[in-house]
Order: sequence, then C-alpha cells, then structure tokens
Amino acid sequence: MRRLLALSLALLLVSMPLLPAQQAAKPGTAAAAKTQFVFKANTDIVLVNLTATDAKGNLVTDLKPGDVTLVEDGKPQHITSFDFENIDTPAAATASAATSAGPASTLEAAAKPAAQPAAAATVAIPADRAQYRDRRLIVLYFDLTTMQPEDVQNVMQQAQAYVEKKMEPADLAAIATLGNSLQVNQDFTADKTALLKVLKGLNPSTSSGFEAGDTGSSDGTADNGSTFTADDSEFNIANADRSLEAVESICDMLKGIEQKKSLVYFSSGVQRSGVDNEITLRSAVNSCVKANAAIYSVDARGLQANPPGGSAVSGSIRGASVFNGGAQRNTLNAQFAQQETVSTLANDTGGKAFLTSNDFAPVYAKVQADTRSYYLIGYSSTNHARDGKYRKIRIEVHRPGIKVTARPGYYAPRDINHMSTADRKQQLQDELNADVADHSLDLYLGDGYFRLNRFRYYVPVSITIPGDEIPLHGVDPKSTPEVDIAGVVRDLAGRQIAHVDQTIQLTPQVAGGGELKSRNLQYTTGFELAPGQSYQIRFAARENQTGQMGAFETVLSVPNLETADPKAPHVLSMSPVLVGSKFSPVKNSAGDPLAVDGKQLVMSVTHVFDTAQTLYLYFEVYDPKPLPKSHDAIKVLTNVGFYHGRVKVFESQLVATGQITDPTRNAAVVQLAIPLSQIKPGYYLCQINAVDDAAARFAFPRIPVLIRPAPAPAAAGTTHPQHQ
Repeated sequence: MRRLLALSLALLLVSMPLLPAQQAAKPGTAAAAKTQFVFKANTDIVLVNLTATDAKGNLVTDLKPGDVTLVEDGKPQHITSFDFENIDTPAAATASAATSAGPASTLEAAAKPAAQPAAAATVAIPADRAQYRDRRLIVLYFDLTTMQPEDVQNVMQQAQAYVEKKMEPADLAAIATLGNSLQVNQDFTADKTALLKVLKGLNPSTSSGFEAGDTGSSDGTADNGSTFTADDSEFNIANADRSLEAVESICDMLKGIEQKKSLVYFSSGVQRSGVDNEITLRSAVNSCVKANAAIYSVDARGLQANPPGGSAVSGSIRGASVFNGGAQRNTLNAQFAQQETVSTLANDTGGKAFLTSNDFAPVYAKVQADTRSYYLIGYSSTNHARDGKYRKIRIEVHRPGIKVTARPGYYAPRDINHMSTADRKQQLQDELNADVADHSLDLYLGDGYFRLNRFRYYVPVSITIPGDEIPLHGVDPKSTPEVDIAGVVRDLAGRQIAHVDQTIQLTPQVAGGGELKSRNLQYTTGFELAPGQSYQIRFAARENQTGQMGAFETVLSVPNLETADPKAPHVLSMSPVLVGSKFSPVKNSAGDPLAVDGKQLVMSVTHVFDTAQTLYLYFEVYDPKPLPKSHDAIKVLTNVGFYHGRVKVFESQLVATGQITDPTRNAAVVQLAIPLSQIKPGYYLCQINAVDDAAARFAFPRIPVLIRPAPAPAAAGTTHPQHQ
C-alpha cells in the first residue's frame, strides 16, 4: 500500500499543472529553488555476513538469493542485496595492484553516509564504496596506553614483517593508535611503503605505559628503598573505560563500510579496577557487531615468565608473600584479569584472542583465512519499532549438506521522538535490564556506606552527567529540557533490593543562561542495605530532547564492621571518605546520616577542584574507645597530607574530636576543610590520617584529587559559573 500511495502521489505531481509563479521561474533562479519539491526517505539496512561450506568443508561460491531464506524473530525478510565477496579471485588481485595507493577516503569519511543514487530493484554498492569490494579490510590498532616500550618494539617489528612478506595483493590495511588521544595514522591502503613508514614512526618512546598502580600495601611490592607505598590505583580508574571507548569509536568509524572488517587489537591487556563502567565493555562489543567488525586481540607481552621472587629489573619483593606463594598468586590473578577483557572482546565479536605466544604471525594468517570468501546479505527489517531490543536472525540454505555461519542477531536502534509517556518509561526500565545498554550519554557514579545500626547501612549514590552533553533544544524548541533517571540495586543473585525513578526538569535559568555548558548535572540519592554482602548498582539516564541515553554499572561490597573488628584489632573502624567543595540545604533525617545541621555535603564524583575552592572531607569513626576514667570522652586525632608522587607537599593541622557526635549510632563525625589556594595545581594523593588514641587503632585512607588553576576573573557585566 505504501508503494501504491507513493506511485499515485508521483503521478499526481507529474500531471499537476504549473502555477503562474512556477511557469515564470527559470531553472537555476531563486524562484525555481523556492518552488522545488523535496522528498526525503530513511531506511535502515541490516547487513549479515554468511559463510557457506559443504560436507567436506569447502567454500560454496555459487549461491543465489533464491537459495537463501532469512528470518528475523520468526518472520521471513525480503533480501534487498546479495553480494559475494571473493578475496581470492584474480580480479581482486588485479584491482589491488591497480590501486596501490589505496582509497582516497579516510576512516572518518567512511563513517559519514555517502550520497545515495536513486533506488533500484536491488541495493547496489555506491561508487565511493565499491573500492572495498573483494578486498580484505584490516585495521592494525595499537593501544599504546597499556604497552611498555619493549612491547611496542616487538609488535611493530612483527607488523612490519607482515606488511613486507605476508600482506596479500587483496589486503587493504589501516593503522590506528591510542595515546593521549585516538588517532588514525593511516587510512586503508595497499601501499606497503606508506604502511611501513607509519609503523617505523611508532617507536618505543611513543608508548604511554600507564601502570596499574599500587594498592598502598607494602607486602608483595618491590623494595625500592622507600618506606612509603602510595595507593595510586584509583588514578587509573578511567583507563579501562578509555581503552574500551576507543575500540567503540573505531567501530563507529567503520560502520559506513558494508564489507567485513578485521580489527587486530594490540595491547598488554586491559586492567579493570572493579569500579569501571560495565556498560562500556558491552557497548564496545555491540558497536563492533553493528559495524560488521571482528576483533582479534593480541597480548603484546607474549609468553611471560613470572619468577616467584620478582623479575631482574625490579627490587626484591617485600613481605611474607614471596615465601607463602601470595605474590605469585597475585601476579597470575592480575595477568588473568588483564587478558579476560580483551578475550571477551574477541569472542563476542567473532574474532579470536592470541595471549601466550611471542610469534604474532598466526594472527595475520587467521585474519586472512577468516575473510577469504563470504556473502554480504542486506535486508530492511519489517519490524520498524526503534525499541533497542535484541532481534534474532536465522538463515537457511535450501541445499542439502551445506553448513552456514552467520551472526545470530543484533540490537535495534532507539528513538524517543515517537514514544508515548508509557513507552518512555518502559524504555528506561529496559535500559536497566539490557545486556548491552546505550552509551551515547556519558554517566559517572560515586558511592559509599555509613552504618545506621548493626543490620542496616546507608549507601549514598551520586550520578554526574557533563552539562555540555545535554542539548538545550530538541524537536520542540519551546519544550523544557528534562533528564530521566532510573536506578536499581540488586544482590549478586539477581534479586532487586531497591529502585529509584525520577525526572529532573531543568529550570529556564539553568537551561537558558548558559551555565549548563560549563557545569555538571548531579543527582544524589541513597539506599538502606544489609552489611556483609555485595550489590550490583546500575543507573540509567536519558535526556528527553534527542533521546540520548547512558548507563553505569558497578559492584559495591558493604562490609560488616562488627565482624571485621576481631580480625583486624588495630584497624580503625570507619566509613569511606567523601569529598566535595560545596554544601546543599536539606532536611535532617534519621535515615540520612549525611544531613547535619540542615545541610549536606555534595559528593564529588570526579574529584576535580580548583585553587579558588575549599576541599571538604566527611567521614565517620565508629565505636571509638572512651578515655580512661571517662564514659563519654574520646580522643580521635585526624589530619590530611597531600602527596605529589612520593613527596609530601602539604599537611594540615591536627584536629582532635573529643565527643561522640551521634550516640544512637555510636559514631564520631569528622569534617575537615582544606583551602586549596595554598596548594599548587596538579595531581595529588590526599591521605587522611585518623588515629583513635585511646584504643591505639588507626586508618590511612587515600583519595586521588586533581587541582586546577582558579578560573580567570569574569569580564565586567558577566558572571562566571562555579564548578559543581
């Protein structure tokens, strides 16, 4: 019926007499441009790779569209394009030799939709994309942030050997690197000279080599002559997310090319700290699946020898772990954790992981073998709902004895502009339950725990969204920008413990005054949870102008301080330390221990401040021991030190807390204020020293902070927004 309607409308336009203004207008004039009719159409094409083999394992190269049936969610689909990509044909080799300089377009340009010709009976490859037909597309991606100089040197030498000796005439290779930023160093080309020039330019000194960071414990670390072991592990919290987001960005660049792509990912593993966004990994996988790209992960360290006493390039290991096997166990666990993430990327995208080998030649051989010949099938789904749900694909070949290999499904796109209020709510709930959530809106989360009684702990959760990612005008310019937030807390068995659902309307002062561009939007809530368990915390947010969504998922372990005391008699029982730079007015509540005297510290998720602000620290000490000959007097001593590397650059005055602040919880609340004007801008490790003098118990929690220069004074007649 849609086709008949379109045909009738076209005939009506052809037979319609010209108006006088149209009759007078000449082609190329302004009047002709104003009276010109424009029709726009948008179609989503789903691409599927199909590999067919006979009973002997030989490739089947003579399939026709009539031999194949494609079913999506149980419904047959009409195949609009059926193309056979044969990399091994002599024609492919001839085309490669004729275009040795490679295609002129870049990876970034390939991600942009090209101008489409008029629709024909079947979908044809556009002229600017036909250059990739019957070609093997390989992206050599080097994550320099994880590799040490010796790793970079090794992978570059073997990559040069592939280009010089193993690169076939039909191969088109591109080179991308991640250092301080993601760069496309070389677009797809068959020019070996250009590829070798780029590879030789990536010398070992270009590696960033970010370390995983120490945990603050001297046991199991190398003895370097220093008595202070800085806990700098939290400095690297965003490293894993950054590496995965770079993979997602590369796959987004490749979406404009229909053919199958192979992404050879060189790294020294991706170390996850435990507070990373789990959504990032699944979003990277989903982006590569949609882009028809398979990841071949390579551990650049190769086969590693882990001597129990440490390697020869570091000092002897301190502590008893070298004798009881603890150091060796920790080394193997860390190595497994680094390789587990890159293995997941490879397995879930149809590639393969190469982990414990110093010879990387099989990597290139595997890529070439997996992309010899395949069918590229395109179809337009009969399910037009943009609901983001997973859709299963099944392909059958009407010939006996033929085995087919194809991806099992894909996730549909999302669209907010055509949703009802109920559909929008359901979409946000689906985001909380989706295996692969949307990742178009950046979302960051911070949490903690505070004891209410023996059986219940209060867990504050703060969500931060960069203000410049929220568009102030969408489909309706008169609408007020809104942000929907939903969150859920589950135990590790999957049972839902708590849930939150709220809509934040941005005031005209915030939305129209330009403050949102330079500030963060922050939402804070809290839950009461039982101690001694681990919980999965997941939050999703959506801005209702264009429908961009984001999610963050992490696991929080709430300890039982009652049972932990006998195991660590000298460790001070206290809550995590919250940091911030401002207070917000709230109503005092027995269920919220953070609300004190009608105000509450706004938790900083990013730990970024400037020298014009004051750094506030909030924590609680539980069950402090009374002083001798006293029933209620205590003596808790606290101060703060700032370390730049291993050098202490600032130390605050000692503060003594002499009374129990909250007798019902037997908690002493400690609040410290540090003016940052007396500290130079830079990265610092903020160490809080807390000692219960009467009980001889102590704790030294550490928090990384970034201090920036104070903003320049605003010009006359203007105001400068403060950082959130």
